[in-house]
Amino acid sequence: MTPPREKISVSFADDRDRQVIYLMRHRVYACELGQHQQNDAQQLRDSLDAVNLYLVAKIGATIVGFVSITPPNEFGYSIDKYFARADLPLVFDDGLFEIRLLTVPAEHRRGHIAALLMYGALRVVESRGGRTIVAIGRLEVLEMYTRAGLRSLGRQAQSGMVTYELLTGEPQELRAALKDHARFTANLWSRALWNIDGVPFHPPSICYHGGAFFDAIGDEFDRLHTKEDVISADVLDAWFDPAPAVLAALRDHLPWAIKTSPPTNCDGMQRVIAQYRGVEVGNILAGAGSSDLIFLGLRHWLRPESRVLILDPMYGEYAHVLEQVVRCKVDRLTLARESNYEVDRDELAARMGSGYDWIVLVNPNSPTGQHLPRHQLESLLAGAAKHTRIWIDETYVEYVGPDQSVEQFAAASENVIVCKSMSKCFALSGIRCGYLCGPQRLIEMLRPISPPWAVSLPAQIAACEAMRNISYYRDRWQETAALREELAANLRALDWHVVPGCANFLLCHLPEYQPEARAVVDACRKQNLFLRDVKSMGTGFDARTLRIAVKDATTNQRMIEILGAVLAQLMHDAVVDAVE
Repeated sequence: MTPPREKISVSFADDRDRQVIYLMRHRVYACELGQHQQNDAQQLRDSLDAVNLYLVAKIGATIVGFVSITPPNEFGYSIDKYFARADLPLVFDDGLFEIRLLTVPAEHRRGHIAALLMYGALRVVESRGGRTIVAIGRLEVLEMYTRAGLRSLGRQAQSGMVTYELLTGEPQELRAALKDHARFTANLWSRALWNIDGVPFHPPSICYHGGAFFDAIGDEFDRLHTKEDVISADVLDAWFDPAPAVLAALRDHLPWAIKTSPPTNCDGMQRVIAQYRGVEVGNILAGAGSSDLIFLGLRHWLRPESRVLILDPMYGEYAHVLEQVVRCKVDRLTLARESNYEVDRDELAARMGSGYDWIVLVNPNSPTGQHLPRHQLESLLAGAAKHTRIWIDETYVEYVGPDQSVEQFAAASENVIVCKSMSKCFALSGIRCGYLCGPQRLIEMLRPISPPWAVSLPAQIAACEAMRNISYYRDRWQETAALREELAANLRALDWHVVPGCANFLLCHLPEYQPEARAVVDACRKQNLFLRDVKSMGTGFDARTLRIAVKDATTNQRMIEILGAVLAQLMHDAVVDAVE
C-alpha cells in the first residue's frame, strides 16, 4: 500500500523561521545560483526584510520552501534595483505588491510546494486589497510563473549569473487562470495544512446572477431616469407590473410601511400563503426571497460529509452553496442537449434510491426551461428512499400552471421541502419575499434560526395582496406563454436553436458560423440590451449558449432588432479581419 503523502503546512514566518530563511537564501542564491557573493555568515538579507512578509512551507517542523511578499511601503521594491520606474507600465501606488524569492531547496522541488507558496502569496495579496502584482522570475522557471497567470513585460535584468524576466498581473487575472485548473487547486487544498492567520484558503465567493444592466443604470441609483432605455434580459424578473391592488396598498401606506417595524415572524403572511396553497400554516416558513431560504435551510441541514445530487445545468446558487459554502460532496445528474435537457425519469428514480442525503431539483429548471409534470414528479418522490430529503425549487412553476406545484404533497410528506420565490411569477423581485413549504417537523427545525423581521413590512404587505389577487396574475402567466412562443419564433429566424421552454425565459444555442455568446453579449451591452451567457451554469455548455428573458411585445421586438444588427456587424467584422 502506498503511504499517504505528508501534508504541507503554509504559514507566516516567525522570527525563528526568518533565521532559517536567511541561511537558505545564501545556500540557494549565493552558493547554488551564483547570483550573490558568498559570505562568512552564510546568510543573505536586504533592506526590504524590514517590511517583507514571508510565507513558509513546512513538512513537520522542517522548512521546505518560502516566498516573500513586499507590500506597498516607503522603502520600495526589489525591482527598483534593476528597472527605472519611469520606464515601466506600472502604477506604483498602495495597490502594488511584489512577490519575490520563491525558493524551494533542490531536495524538495518535486511536488506541490512551489505551487502552494505561489497560491498563498496570491491569497495574501487578495486579502490585503492588492490591485497589481509584480515579480521577477528566473528564465529557467519562467513557465511556472506564466502558468499561474503572470504575463511578461518584455524586460530582463541580470543579477550575477542569473537572468530575470519582469512579470506582472492583476489578482483577478491569476484567479481566472486558476479556474482552468480547478482540479489542481483542489489537489493543493488536499495537501495543505493552511495556517495563514486571517487569510482563508478559498477567497470569499459569491454566485453570479446576472444583473449587469445596473452597470448602465448605476447601482448608486442616481441615474434611475435611464432605466427605460435599458433592457434587463439577463435576469428573469417579470415583464409585467405587480397586481394593481399590490401597488395601491403600498402607495397608500408607503410612509408608514417604510418607518414601521414589521410583524416579527411573518405570521399573517404565512397564514395567507397557507390558505391559498391549501396547507396548514405550520407547513410554511417565510423568508426574504428564495436565496435567503436556500442559505438558511441548506447550511443548517448539510455538513461537509453530506452527499447531495443536483441537476446539471441548474440554477447556480445551489452548486455555490453546496460546494463553496457548505463544501459537501456533490454529484450531478447530467442533462443532455440532444434531449433538450429533459430530466431522465428512470435515471432520477435510480438516483433517488442510491443513498443521497439530499437531492436538489429546480422545476421548472433554469436555465433550460424544462419541467417535470406534477403527477410524474410526485410518483418519483413517493419512491425515494425515506432517509433522503428532497429540495424542490418551484420559482417558475406558476408559468406552467398553478396546479403544477407539489406543495401539498411536500406538506404531507416526511422528506420533501418546496422552495418558492415570489419574485418572478408575482413581479416582486425588488421587494424580496418567498417561503418554504414542507412537513411541519422539518419546518420547525428552521424557525428558531430564522431571524426576526426577516421580511420587510412592504414585502409582507405585497405578498399578502398578491395572494389575494391571483386572477390578475393568472392572466399575466397566460400572456407570458404567448409572448414566449412569439419570441422563440423570431429567435429561430436568426438561425438559433431555441430550447422549448415553459417559463419566462428561453435557452438558445448559436450556430457555428455566428459569433460566440460572449461576443454577442458584449456587443448587445453597448446597445443597452443585457443577455446572460450561461456557460458557468452548467458543465456541459459550450461557448455558444445564452439565455434571454421574455419581455413585453414591444421590448421583445426591440431585442430582435438589436440582435439582428449586432450579429450582422460582428460577422461583417470577422470577414474584414480574415481578409486583412
